[in-house]
Amino acid sequence: MTNVLLAKNKIGFVTGTLLVSDEKSTDLMNWKRCNAMVRGWLVSSMEKEIKSSVKYTTTSRDIWIDLEENFGKENTARALELERKVTTIQQEEPIESAYDTKLRVVWDEIQCINPTPDCT
Repeated sequence: MTNVLLAKNKIGFVTGTLLVSDEKSTDLMNWKRCNAMVRGWLVSSMEKEIKSSVKYTTTSRDIWIDLEENFGKENTARALELERKVTTIQQEEPIESAYDTKLRVVWDEIQCINPTPDCT
């Protein structure tokens, strides 16, 4: 989602860097329209159960904060489950690249959930 928002130049709506315009501003309606569009993108990309948790938010920033609080945390249990999955993946197909792809997908998810710290 961040790639889409960056590409559409709307990332500021979820990061909080593009704040709501003053009530007297001529840009207020433009801000409201763009915020509604970003909210729509966020909500339409969610599963039904997740949508209900953000039903009463008023801004796309509020949705983003809610999602970060609920899903942005390190998930050790999920990382352990994925690491276990890596050990059980078998090369069932004669094509080695399919096997490599399966492994890479799982490792990528592990990195997203529990990133390796940078060593400097």
